[in-house]
Amino acid sequence: MNTNRLFFRNRTRELIREMLTYSKEEQMLFFGFSTNNQLEYKLKRIQEGLSKENVDYQIFDLIEKKNKTVIGSCGFHKWNKEHSRSEIGYEIHKEYQNQGYMSEAIKEVINYGFKKMNLNRIEALIDPTNENSIRIVEKNGFKREGILRGHYKNGNEFEDSIMYALIKSDYNF
Repeated sequence: MNTNRLFFRNRTRELIREMLTYSKEEQMLFFGFSTNNQLEYKLKRIQEGLSKENVDYQIFDLIEKKNKTVIGSCGFHKWNKEHSRSEIGYEIHKEYQNQGYMSEAIKEVINYGFKKMNLNRIEALIDPTNENSIRIVEKNGFKREGILRGHYKNGNEFEDSIMYALIKSDYNF
């Protein structure tokens, strides 16, 4: 997949396992990170995900065509094939925010989810204070369904999440 400014690299389990054998410097380049803290947090999350073999996902690394640099990721996790639904997740490095990259990427990923993964429902769970994320999903037709109180643990605190969803029959391809 690609857009005007982006290439999409499929982040497979095999690619992740291979990447785990790379040096720290190569891992930083792979993810496009600039700090060890970013890398350590990501590696911890990856190890947790790899240990859950029954959980499916479809994640794409976003690579800027001009510089051939990884600038973020976008894709699906918690993919429930039996019920044709998945949760969408995305992240973009700070220096690439507010430039339209994620808006460009999310459209392709939503189309991929509905057409290639045969999803009927795409969910987005968003921190109520994350206005940029709320704007992206609303701009792409997601409907707010409600608040999940005490849904997410951040350190020792429990935080709320807003549930958004997009149903295939409501989406304009």
